[in-house]
Amino acid sequence: MEIRFLTTTVTAVVLATAALQGCGDAAPGTDEATGTAAGTGGGDTGGEGSGGEDDAKEDPDYDAAFPQDRVPRLDITITPESWQAMLDDMTAQVGAFGQGGLGGPGGPGGPGGEGDPGGGPPQEFFDACDGLALGDACTVAFIGDELAGTCAEYSDGSLFCQPSGGPGGPGGPGGPGGGSIDLIEDTPIYVECDVATEDREWHHVGIRFKGNSSLAMSWSQGNLKLPLRLSFDKFEDEHPEIKDQRFYGFKNLSLANGTGDPSLVREKVATEIFDKAGVPAPATAFYRVFIDHGEGPTYFGLYTGIELPSDKVFLRSQFGNDEGNVYKPDGAGATWATWDPDTLGKDNNEDEADFSDAQALFDALHADRTDAAAWRAGLEAHLDVEGFLRWLAINTVIQDWDQYGRMAHNYFLYADEDRNGQLQWIPWDHSFAFATSGGFGQGLSLSLDEVTDDWPLIRFLIDDPVYAEMYREHLAQTVQVEYEPAAAEQRFREAHALVAPYVVGPEGEIEGHTFVESEASFNEALDALIAHASTRQKDVTEFLAQ
Repeated sequence: MEIRFLTTTVTAVVLATAALQGCGDAAPGTDEATGTAAGTGGGDTGGEGSGGEDDAKEDPDYDAAFPQDRVPRLDITITPESWQAMLDDMTAQVGAFGQGGLGGPGGPGGPGGEGDPGGGPPQEFFDACDGLALGDACTVAFIGDELAGTCAEYSDGSLFCQPSGGPGGPGGPGGPGGGSIDLIEDTPIYVECDVATEDREWHHVGIRFKGNSSLAMSWSQGNLKLPLRLSFDKFEDEHPEIKDQRFYGFKNLSLANGTGDPSLVREKVATEIFDKAGVPAPATAFYRVFIDHGEGPTYFGLYTGIELPSDKVFLRSQFGNDEGNVYKPDGAGATWATWDPDTLGKDNNEDEADFSDAQALFDALHADRTDAAAWRAGLEAHLDVEGFLRWLAINTVIQDWDQYGRMAHNYFLYADEDRNGQLQWIPWDHSFAFATSGGFGQGLSLSLDEVTDDWPLIRFLIDDPVYAEMYREHLAQTVQVEYEPAAAEQRFREAHALVAPYVVGPEGEIEGHTFVESEASFNEALDALIAHASTRQKDVTEFLAQ
């Protein structure tokens, strides 16, 4: 039952070169159950004013909201009517539960390596090239969409239909990553629920399903371990008594379901690696999530709770200020090869149509590079280049392919007020870090030679000798410090041991609410992660010696 192709992005199904949306929002929608605004789009680009006002009376308590030494229980209670409204909304957007044909547990999943998240596309992508030759045109039906593409060679030599990547296609406007496909047409509706931990209760909390393909694929498999978003003051207009209600001081909580990760620790450990390196990264914690929708509490499984980078608490803790623009780009503009403010995902200050900080970065990036020193000075005025290169080196080492350079999404930018609006790079969504096989879902090479001008934040910077040397220095530090094999092995083992009782065994995940096939596959996933750290240190050492 190990899920080798499930992804939080459609790109994991259509290949890392097909620029499809993962955790972004689709078109604006309306919450049909409550009449409240549902935000902009189907997924998690924000668009709900998620930055909002965080001037609540309760100070944030990171230790309570994101404990590191235990796996707290989180109980969510929803009325049967509200739960049904959530399900009906999903059915309208994606189709009947469990009838997506996406290679669910035990189903077709294509070739894939042991322990590799998103290891292969569904069988129908291979079937679409039956009788065809390499490079022939093909089409494949995927969650109600007819995707056109060409037959490409998979890592085992077989052919599969590689979709063209949306508007512009590979090499077109915006290049790889320039297009997107929203499997969730609108943001799933919010309904009310009650939330409880061992020591606290919250009432009239907003809850919705979140994500794009992580949600669509889980739903299509018939797996109820669906990703969730909690908004603790969503319904304060209807219930003034909960005005500025916070979860231990936090306005929102994102709950990632671990789609496609048989270890269930990738999201958390990868985020910790960035944080250790000084890259602004959200707090995380493991949670056991129980949902009662009228039939008593049911264990929905182990989730990773994640702080939202658009919330003011995060901005204050990381930057000491919170009024600058927050962006979560997704689509053509997210590549920075094309100026497209509509896809920059402005996540706060929405009433002020001010994109001047982002426009300044775009102009500086695409300025004449003949005078390299002048170009660098102009760029550094508008982007924390050191921070971006640090992120790039770490991300390349840990081989998270669902990120900038492969995919046009999964990062935030913050215009730091204390640095004259200089944009700071904030990573997001690491479900597919530590990829362990080539071909489908492959991370960037250490040299980055394959990266084209379609990804100018990488190509232009690495073409500059000064920035290229900075990148190499960060590669070396990553495998010596943040992702040093012995330390990485210890952290992987600690995380595995912490969550294991709630994944397998008497208190483990239950049928219909898990992506883990067996205790053996769960343990094998740990072995793959440990081997990855050792291999990557050798890879980086050899690369730097060239």
